[in-house]
Amino acid sequence: MKRSTPITLITLALLAFTANAGAQDRSGPPQKPDFSSIDSDGSGSISYDEFNAKKPPHIDDVQSIFDEIDTDGNGEISEDEFSSHKPARRER
Repeated sequence: MKRSTPITLITLALLAFTANAGAQDRSGPPQKPDFSSIDSDGSGSISYDEFNAKKPPHIDDVQSIFDEIDTDGNGEISEDEFSSHKPARRER
């Protein structure tokens, strides 16, 4: 019985740490996705279809957001446009 006590304590500590780490991830603002995860065809730019396929579920007006990021208006988002875009702050 004495041998299982340290293992039990370590297991409980790891479970508590994992649960706490997960709670911290959800408390902050949503993470900005990585450019390459949206550029699914690997072309070096994000088309509207690629952008729309990876949109967060709470976004309704995808076209306006796409147009805002596409600063040169060529219908594609470059990696430079994507990385320099700062999303508007949400109202509370």
